[in-house]
Amino acid sequence: MKKYFQLIFLLSGILFYSCTATETEMNTEESFADIKEKVNANSEKLVSLDAYGEISIDSPEMSNTGSITVSIFKPDSIYTKLEGPFGIDVADLLITRNNFIYYNVMDNRVIQGQSTPNNLKNIMNVNVNFDEIINAFSGKFIFKDENYDDIKITRTEESFIINNKSGNETKKFWVNSKYYYVSKIGTYDDKGNIKIEIIYENFYEKDGIYFPKKITINRPSEKQNIWLTYNSEEFNNNKLTYKLKIPKSAKKIEWK
Repeated sequence: MKKYFQLIFLLSGILFYSCTATETEMNTEESFADIKEKVNANSEKLVSLDAYGEISIDSPEMSNTGSITVSIFKPDSIYTKLEGPFGIDVADLLITRNNFIYYNVMDNRVIQGQSTPNNLKNIMNVNVNFDEIINAFSGKFIFKDENYDDIKITRTEESFIINNKSGNETKKFWVNSKYYYVSKIGTYDDKGNIKIEIIYENFYEKDGIYFPKKITINRPSEKQNIWLTYNSEEFNNNKLTYKLKIPKSAKKIEWK
């Protein structure tokens, strides 16, 4: 089941994308600093999330569909449960800012340790940090304090399209120009080939929060596709609703 989590947590890459609509140069009435501030303020309205949905994965390693339960309490905790056919529990993962516990139900084995970048990379097989994981599953992107020196902003009828060139890569952010949520993100190489595209779709508004019901991830070079569809969500219960339950018989492995 490790491969299952490895592919799912490509969600946490929160990297970047492209747009096919006609683009025009944006006037200077709204700067990148303004857009960044509004996007982050919008994302920070969601403090906690309890959600249930379906996840499908298609890749050379596996092709499968299951159910996923997600419980997030910002800024400290995220819990996910994967279930296979007939509601069979497959794996549970609890990550806090300091520690993680991964329970492989099928093998009755627990791996636990500190939430260091290296440990998270080893268990998920993708280079992510704690905040990126929360942002991915909550469908809320936050612009970090990174280098945005080479910024170009264009505009379609509905979106600001922010291009940020860094070395041999170009990162693209597609921001809704009315409500300031991120609907697409992508990363491209110096020839314009897609490294990864992430699409947030079917947004709806509740209590001032704009939330995507569907998240799609595409990595063409690795022939990996992931579709996450939330069926039900509750916002801002201000607690972590689900708890990890581990039987005493489980084999325990400690990572430093």
